[in-house]
Amino acid sequence: MLTAEPQGLSSIYEVRDDDGRRVGDVRLSIWLARGEILAGDTKYRVRRDGGFFGRITLSGPTGAAARAIPLRAFSRAYSIRFGERSFVLRSPSAWFREIRLLEGDQVIGTAVPEGVWSSRAHFDLPASLPIELRLFVIWLALLAWGRWRGGSVSFSETYQVAPWRT
Repeated sequence: MLTAEPQGLSSIYEVRDDDGRRVGDVRLSIWLARGEILAGDTKYRVRRDGGFFGRITLSGPTGAAARAIPLRAFSRAYSIRFGERSFVLRSPSAWFREIRLLEGDQVIGTAVPEGVWSSRAHFDLPASLPIELRLFVIWLALLAWGRWRGGSVSFSETYQVAPWRT
């Protein structure tokens, strides 16, 4: 289990494991869909390619590490590609803030805010996933929740996997 907690009023989240050890930082700009992820001593850059609804790329020292494509404009659903693996990050309901990570049809992780008024959140993601991917999933969930609070999320989400653009 990982916990993301905002640092003051900024959009920098400190991510800690169950033992309270800091595993990384997630920094985001909700409106511009860009930011940084710090996993240990390695810095990753997150940016949107191709306009407001384009894919989101996580780039590290060796190039692109992961990509996410919104499944629909203003939705809380993303198709994620990491190497040869594909995932879907989506909310099971438009009425709840829980977000699930699926690989195929199998739910392999969940993201749940601590409460209605809290920006702190808990992420149950498999430890077998590389830390940069887990932090990218956290970044995407925080982006989705930021839009949800802003009221710009669509309540008609789709669950199909988006075609990959290269």
